Amino acid sequence: MAKAMNKKVWASLDDFFPPEGELKVGRSFANYNFIRALWRYGTFDEYHFFLHSPSHQKLFEEKHRPYLNSLPVPPKVKLFCRTDLTRMMPEEEYTVFHQSDHIRTYNSLCHLRNSHGSFPVTAFIHSLSYPSFHGKYLEMMLGGVTANDAIICSSSSGKKVLTRMFEELTERCHLPSPPVRLEVIPFGLETEDLDRLDRKQCRRERGISDSEVMGLCLGRFSEYDKMDLFPLLQAFQKIYQPGLPWRLVLAGSVASVDYVRMIELWVKALGISEAVQIRTDLSEKEKFSLYKAADFFISPSDNLQETFGITLLEAMAASLPLIVSDFDGYRDLAGADIARRIPTRWGKLDLLAPEGYAPLLDEAMLHRFFAQSICVDINELARALKEFFSQPGLCGEMGGKARKRFEECYAAPVVIRQLEDLWSHLKKDYSLAQKGSGVNPLFPDFYRAFSHYCTEELSPATKVTKTAFAVNLLSIGSQYPLMADMRQIVDWNGVMEVLLCAFDGKTVEEIIRLRGGQEGKTYYLVLWMLKHGLLEIVS
Repeated sequence: MAKAMNKKVWASLDDFFPPEGELKVGRSFANYNFIRALWRYGTFDEYHFFLHSPSHQKLFEEKHRPYLNSLPVPPKVKLFCRTDLTRMMPEEEYTVFHQSDHIRTYNSLCHLRNSHGSFPVTAFIHSLSYPSFHGKYLEMMLGGVTANDAIICSSSSGKKVLTRMFEELTERCHLPSPPVRLEVIPFGLETEDLDRLDRKQCRRERGISDSEVMGLCLGRFSEYDKMDLFPLLQAFQKIYQPGLPWRLVLAGSVASVDYVRMIELWVKALGISEAVQIRTDLSEKEKFSLYKAADFFISPSDNLQETFGITLLEAMAASLPLIVSDFDGYRDLAGADIARRIPTRWGKLDLLAPEGYAPLLDEAMLHRFFAQSICVDINELARALKEFFSQPGLCGEMGGKARKRFEECYAAPVVIRQLEDLWSHLKKDYSLAQKGSGVNPLFPDFYRAFSHYCTEELSPATKVTKTAFAVNLLSIGSQYPLMADMRQIVDWNGVMEVLLCAFDGKTVEEIIRLRGGQEGKTYYLVLWMLKHGLLEIVS
């Protein structure tokens, strides 16, 4: 089949499903927001998704069809199974295969592409602090990714982490760093749900008077993989006096019920209950309503899993100035004209060095230990809070600049253009991968490892013929029932062709030849038909 050279086709192995629960936050929200923006603003002719199975395809339709149908011109979305990859890659001139993360299947996809396709493979980063990722980085150093491919870093801090991790593995394992490109492009955001809300109405619904000033801190309630809120409470207690028209709202989804209870106890112990409100289990509408009602946004992040900060984008889109920790990817987002960055401190931890017990800890505990050693300056945080609580006019002025910065740098159409420019450039400069680089050295050859389990091998010279059971099925026009998801590799038409070829007895080699050289699939069908009694070996 000739490739359609003038058609732009975007493809992925991922489903980009919407996040579970009413409140959309975190990695799944970033990915879902991306795919919606790509469908709305992208210029591709088709979007191909290679999913696990027909049932996965059905779920994809259920999850995404309502949004696709809401678009003025729904994009051409086509669904395939993973087993179609080796057939489709040589046939279609793909512009890019893009993955929602750089860990799960990214490098394995590059290996497959090296044998069957000619397109770049890209992926987003999210959190980078999980020790298990190191194994995937080592896998990249053993082959797969090439200079045609890119990992898209949402922040310059994230890019620096990846660079340093590859350097560390190079030193430890004496392997060259993978040639993959590291490109910095931020996540983007659509603002329709936010923009349709009225600020005055949202404040009335929250019971906030015109004279009150509201600071909002929104995110997961989790000290081990988001941020510890105790320093924020201590900073607020330093500046608050009873009767001041200040309100601090802590809101988000609950990752740890015990941690929420601890926050509630701290609020009481610090004597700030009249000014601090805790909101959990928000709906998406309530989340946007809080952004609209607030005067400024606070996020004293202290956790290594944070790489970018989607909540900061939401706050900027809501015209809110920021008080954030001087930490990770927040630096890319929070300039001095729209934010106050609070100093953070850390140090080398011999206690949690790689040669100690750290590799034996579970990831939640390891992140908790690290986060509890990262210090956000409480006095500086208190000064910034007092400045914003005391000057709502300044908040409005800086908030206007924050919205302008958002529209110029982080609005969904702007980011999609950056991504399309990168994909176009990678495709234009694509060069074929080195021959023989399509085998993933970390994926086992199961036949080589397990072939001694069975009595003998089905060889090309083995002669097979139909069984009485198969003849009976044919005579009544019935099909053999297939187990779940087997249809993507065993099709009934193929079974019928093999039966006709082997009706009076043929070798496996002859059947393959008669079917036009579909060697791999025919060989599998013969084994499956022997297993289910549709064929039998001629002695």
